[in-house]
Amino acid sequence: MIPINYHHLYYFYTIARAGTISEASKTLLLAQSTLSAQLKLLEGALGGKLFERKRQRLLLTEKGRMVLGYAESIFEMGRELQDAIKDGPRSGRGAVQVGILNGTPRAFGHALIECLLKDPARPHVTVQEGSLGELAAGLGQQKLDVVLSDVSMRSQDQGALLNHLIGKIPVVLAAAPELAGRCKKVPADFDGAPFILPSLPSQVCHQVQEALAQRGIRPNVVAEVQDVELARRLALAGHGIAPMNEYTVASSLPAGRLKVIAASRGFGIHESIYLITRKRRWPNPIADRLVKNFRALFTAKSGRVSPLL
Repeated sequence: MIPINYHHLYYFYTIARAGTISEASKTLLLAQSTLSAQLKLLEGALGGKLFERKRQRLLLTEKGRMVLGYAESIFEMGRELQDAIKDGPRSGRGAVQVGILNGTPRAFGHALIECLLKDPARPHVTVQEGSLGELAAGLGQQKLDVVLSDVSMRSQDQGALLNHLIGKIPVVLAAAPELAGRCKKVPADFDGAPFILPSLPSQVCHQVQEALAQRGIRPNVVAEVQDVELARRLALAGHGIAPMNEYTVASSLPAGRLKVIAASRGFGIHESIYLITRKRRWPNPIADRLVKNFRALFTAKSGRVSPLL
């Protein structure tokens, strides 16, 4: 039996993902006639048609779907091999590529990098910020080892992504000392007070609005911001009351300048924090250790984080 030509298999794999030979030729920088010829050679070697044409699209035959399944596994392993080599020894150091979801509290990101820098492998850390879609693509393409996010992530590949819940952190109302000192009774002291509220797509946006409405609080909304660090700075400057998780408040500098409004501790608002990885045949060991170590670091620093899984 003639061994499979893996160049031909990769051309088939690219055509199947693109849907047409025309689109695949743009990706591979090869002429359409060349790709058609290589595809026919692969079909001849495998003993059957891999595509059928329908409305100017190429649809996989039953044999084509089977071959694509094997091709996906083969080239996924190839990407993992490249990634393993890239993450290998670099003057005795490993490497880890981290993604951070836009809008995730900066205190979480700082804690994550701090945890990685304490890893015994002394890894070279690369950080990339992006949207949920961009970071999911980065995990799928082996460009990222782990993603820090305040929401879980889904994948079209069932079970391909692993959402590790690090914790659910209570969200409180915080303000500069003078403003915080005036807000004790609910709703009287809060009604009409200046508020800096989170904007969509913040996961706590609806929770905060619902908690205020349930308690009859009618806030004077002076700003709506997605960036937690910006909200923290505005609150520190005395511009309003800002909802933020207790970890961010505890990490706030200068110490003592941001006060938690005690009455808000019972509002029942929580912010989740996740580390997201992708199932791999050979996972990056630094990313694997990070999940365990980050939980431990979070518990030690926040104290009130609950529950941890």
